[in-house]
Amino acid sequence: MSEPTVTVELLGLARHRGGRAELTARGTTIAELLGSVVRSCPGLSDLVAADGAVAGHYLVSIDGERFIDDPAEPFPTGSRLLILGADPGG
Repeated sequence: MSEPTVTVELLGLARHRGGRAELTARGTTIAELLGSVVRSCPGLSDLVAADGAVAGHYLVSIDGERFIDDPAEPFPTGSRLLILGADPGG
């Protein structure tokens, strides 16, 4: 069985660094999805910190309803992943 496809929206500085507004990624956890995003958008190579967590200058949200920071968290089926820069003004 293949991993589900998730729509990922890039907002603000993440959109600028990623070079696009939206992409699809595959994975069942936040870590898997973020890895897929980095492979698709090399400009976001700094998205994941050395310990595997979301780097401090980014925010990650499920459907824009809540922010997440645990990379091991399972991703809910049918949701969208939003990534935005947490830099001031971004």
